[in-house]
Amino acid sequence: MTDGKDSTPAKIKKAKEPAREAAPAPKIKKPSKIKKFFREIQVEIKSTTWPNRKVLFSTAGVVAVLLAVMGVYFGLLDFAFSTLTKYLLVLLGIG
Repeated sequence: MTDGKDSTPAKIKKAKEPAREAAPAPKIKKPSKIKKFFREIQVEIKSTTWPNRKVLFSTAGVVAVLLAVMGVYFGLLDFAFSTLTKYLLVLLGIG
């Protein structure tokens, strides 16, 4: 019945072969995560476009004006609600 040819599939042949141990790969020293983090920060800072003096002062002025307006707005709201609360307490005879 044998005609001189091996009829076992190639996958089975590989399984029959003795297992070879792979040579250990040389360890490549990876940079620490902290060093990588700081290198990435350097790259990002270099790619950042910083505003010039004129743009910086104009945007800072806008922020200062908005803060002043919001401060007055919330100050008026606080005054109105505190006055309303005092009036209601006097009206109810509690305060």
